[in-house]
Amino acid sequence: MESFFQFGALLSAMTWALSGSILKTIKLNKIFSFPFFESIVSLVIIGTLILILRDWNSILNENLNTIKLFLIASVVSCIGSVFYIVSIQRTSISIVFTICASSNVLMTLILDYIFNSVRHSNMVLIGCLLILSSILMINIKNFKSKELNLIIGILGGVMAGSLWGFAVYFNDKALIEGSVLSGSLIRAVVGISTLFLASLIFSQKIEFINNSIHQSKIIIAGALITFSSLIWFVSLENTSGSLTAMFGSTAPIFAIILGYLFLKERLFRNEVIGIGLAFIGIIIIIIFKN
Repeated sequence: MESFFQFGALLSAMTWALSGSILKTIKLNKIFSFPFFESIVSLVIIGTLILILRDWNSILNENLNTIKLFLIASVVSCIGSVFYIVSIQRTSISIVFTICASSNVLMTLILDYIFNSVRHSNMVLIGCLLILSSILMINIKNFKSKELNLIIGILGGVMAGSLWGFAVYFNDKALIEGSVLSGSLIRAVVGISTLFLASLIFSQKIEFINNSIHQSKIIIAGALITFSSLIWFVSLENTSGSLTAMFGSTAPIFAIILGYLFLKERLFRNEVIGIGLAFIGIIIIIIFKN
């Protein structure tokens, strides 16, 4: 059963990448628009699930410490998202994905080691290194520029990934006694309020889309991210934060594959090598995770 939950982190990465493929076909001029709408979609889906499962009691009975941990994780994650948005404004999203994934995994490994005494085998660490190397291999050409925007983008990516690593740690602690639906609900509420406030502070008004096709795509992409988040929470609840982060870092790999299959994007030799390294790393982690 544990292996199933670890595969859940891979499924989360795939659904996250699929949402990104859909977002590539939508033109939004305001940077906070989609995260704001995604939080609303998430709130509707999570609220509906709670009503169907009649799980209000467990949510209302969450202890104060668990709620605090979920809140801290959600706020830290939102701040990380702001750095992520600033970063992708300055440089290519492929570089940002690489930096975010690397710093996220590194931070969760450090926090798991210091506070949770989680020590992975050398083979698992080698598998993790292969996954991170694969992401670097895919984007190696993009690192040749020395422009100021690239430096700012890299720093923003490091901050975003590191903060998301802290969010993983706090969510992991909260899920010891808390429920997945509670964490997802708090994430959605904090996302709506924080992003709305950020849109006012940065003078980036939320952009409303009148095109029905684009509205449908936003809803589908938002639903996929919500589904990805739920699976990620379930995986985190049943495995260590660092292991979940390792598998979650494969999202850029799946984004490349989906772009090739559905968006007819060209697949280069370094990307093929990177995808191969990633899957070797995944197999190694699965075999030696214990």
